[in-house]
Amino acid sequence: MNMSRQEMRGTLSRIEAAISALRTRYANDMKFLQSTNGIFASVFSSAYHEDDDWLAAQIDEVCTRQGVPYPMA
Repeated sequence: MNMSRQEMRGTLSRIEAAISALRTRYANDMKFLQSTNGIFASVFSSAYHEDDDWLAAQIDEVCTRQGVPYPMA
């Protein structure tokens, strides 16, 4: 089921809140990057194709604020 932008905003807020816990668990480890890739990929898979650019910008903002690498394509 595809999510609305409002639902994606909520999901991204929860992801952003969880990033610090993931950092603690996977500090300096490739598993951390793989975890964030998987998390963001699941949001993309739930988005309408028309929202891909908007969602990419939102994810970029989260990554920038949290200092994590942008997910690999």
